[in-house]
Amino acid sequence: MSAPRVRLESVQRKTGGRVHLTPRVPRSGPVTTLCGKTIAPGAYVAVEKEADCAICIRRSTDAGRISSAFFAQDEGSELLRLSLEQARFRKPATNALPKLVPKSVPPPPAPVPERIGELVTRGFKAAGNGVWRSPAGVVVRMGGEGRTRFAELTFQGTTLVTRAEHGLKLRAGDVEVAPSRAGLEVRIRPE
Repeated sequence: MSAPRVRLESVQRKTGGRVHLTPRVPRSGPVTTLCGKTIAPGAYVAVEKEADCAICIRRSTDAGRISSAFFAQDEGSELLRLSLEQARFRKPATNALPKLVPKSVPPPPAPVPERIGELVTRGFKAAGNGVWRSPAGVVVRMGGEGRTRFAELTFQGTTLVTRAEHGLKLRAGDVEVAPSRAGLEVRIRPE
């Protein structure tokens, strides 16, 4: 046995035209259609045709629009009766308590090594594959095999490059790139 459905009625102007949907065709007085048209008393007739008003058809699947239309025509009691009939067809809720499933706790992230090639990781946050971000927003990209060699630095701010004993030293924001015995060392500048 299936649950009862809301039945809408079809109405058309006596002069012809589109067939509209309404909750009930009144015996007297104006009729308001789902598409929002109000047809004056005596200017419409109830018909047994399928609706062909695109707006009425689209709104006939919107429970909120149908409910509003029923109440606008003082047919709220009919909607309540249908709702109670539908409730009888629903499966009753079981009294069993839901099973408690323990929340899976993600494993803690692997600790970041103190150094990855030329990058001293202290103070940096990983921002992608071989990409690191400093607290001041300096982005450092590591390249090469294993992403262990300094490739580039991006920073929107003042950058200072000075000559050091074995090459050039670069300062951008809170990051320093300096020559070392192994090549370069990229780190957060000590304050």
